[in-house]
Amino acid sequence: MIRVLLVHAGLIPHYRIPIYGFLSQYLRRYGFELIVTSDGIEADAKDPLEFPFAPMHLSAMRIARFIHRQKIDIIICHMGLKHRYLFPLHLIEKLIMGRKMIYWGHGCDLLDSKRKIKNLAYAAQQAMCISIILYAEHLSKYVPKLYHKKVFIANNTLFLSYKGLPPGKTRENVLAEYGINTKKNIICVGRMQKRKRLDHLAEALVLMNRQDIGLILAGPDTEGVLKNIKGNNIFKLGPLYGDKKLDMLSSADVYCLPGAVGLSIVDAFYCGLPFVTEEGDESAEIMYLKDSMNGFIVPKGNIAEMSHKLLLLLDDDDLRRRFSCAAKREIEENGSMEKFCSGFRDALFNATHYRPE
Repeated sequence: MIRVLLVHAGLIPHYRIPIYGFLSQYLRRYGFELIVTSDGIEADAKDPLEFPFAPMHLSAMRIARFIHRQKIDIIICHMGLKHRYLFPLHLIEKLIMGRKMIYWGHGCDLLDSKRKIKNLAYAAQQAMCISIILYAEHLSKYVPKLYHKKVFIANNTLFLSYKGLPPGKTRENVLAEYGINTKKNIICVGRMQKRKRLDHLAEALVLMNRQDIGLILAGPDTEGVLKNIKGNNIFKLGPLYGDKKLDMLSSADVYCLPGAVGLSIVDAFYCGLPFVTEEGDESAEIMYLKDSMNGFIVPKGNIAEMSHKLLLLLDDDDLRRRFSCAAKREIEENGSMEKFCSGFRDALFNATHYRPE
């Protein structure tokens, strides 16, 4: 077995736990033993750990000692430039310990529009790595062309085993449990953040002026963005997790997230919801959205156009069904765990020139 250490900077979020479990079992079939280290795991994580885990207060020296004691062969680095131990760790691993390193991430800081200096730092990090794993194919434009031959894609996704509403439970049951009595519903699930421009969504609902349409907002609101979002048929549910979240998604009609598209599109498409967003924000996960096929991308800040596209999907049942089928197919083909894991496998093959018999 070739021993691989995945260094996940900070706390591992709850949704990564089953992903790392699946990845660990997948890579073992190809002769790689995956060990994960991080500063810990987020408190709301409930899934069992199904991968070797070594929590520690991350620093260059602590990680280096662990690599030496555990006889680690390859290190996958999932950390950002804000982590001060990044470059010291790379220098220790490569120049002193002679270990092979793999970069995993976006290739740059997508949230920083003025990132020229940062890009140089990312390029320096990628130069020291034998393989580069990116969240999506289109992010390769942020990697210097010199390194494209060592780029591999692991489409960012979620581990989902949800089978749909359980027997005897209907959409109406789910909605009624939360006091939602509108016939058609737009939904947005996740952390309620300013950068998601939820005020645009609330304005679109007002512009529709339809009593039969509701807006469901579910997720923690640590930034207090929902305090100014008020109106008829707006339902603020707070955080929903696991099957409760997916039951609610399966009971809605259309998903809308004006800004900062992330992994929520995977949940939405998995549950067959067409997706509407605004243009202008780049993310890895926007790769799943095919405009006018499984959702719509409208001009940033154009509330009237957002309202129009949402009404089109809500009122045209045939169109919504076509978009729904296309959304499910997109995630099945491009957002599967097997496709995600194959990117890691190929990056490790590249790093080791190893192929199992």
